[in-house]
Amino acid sequence: MAKKKKEASGGQEGKGGKELKIISVQVVTPEQVAKNQRQMSLLYIIDKLGPTHEKTLQHIVYMLQEEFNVDMGYEFRKVGNTPYSPLLKSDLTALLYVGFVETEPSLYRKLRTTSQGKDTLEKNPPPPGLVEAVKNNFEALRNKASILDSELDLEIRKRMRETTRRRRSFF
Repeated sequence: MAKKKKEASGGQEGKGGKELKIISVQVVTPEQVAKNQRQMSLLYIIDKLGPTHEKTLQHIVYMLQEEFNVDMGYEFRKVGNTPYSPLLKSDLTALLYVGFVETEPSLYRKLRTTSQGKDTLEKNPPPPGLVEAVKNNFEALRNKASILDSELDLEIRKRMRETTRRRRSFF
């Protein structure tokens, strides 16, 4: 853990004193991520699916675990009809932080593997069981991802139109 020092005034401006707060933050390195099988498995799925929404990724990993019996180490909760894993979100944040994954600059902000992520995957392949499950069920996974991504794209476009209408009616 690295420690960050942060100065806060804490109402002491007039007295000339400053309060020092020390906050611990976890530092994630590309080497640590490359050694983490769960994170490399997630990177592999993102790479195979191509640009996809985070919400879709949650569904696909859930589908792999529940329907195709691939243990990736995630526990899911259902929020409405959407499976959600805080650990998957954390792993995705680590992949983004080290630059193995990026979000598209477009309106839809889909996740995609970077060239650095692809290089790391070549050197640190995911477990063979996952690779086999993805290959054997790729059509079903890709179809599910395509449907979910299309629904999310449509929802984003609809929200953008509503926002534009509100702005026009405001002025």
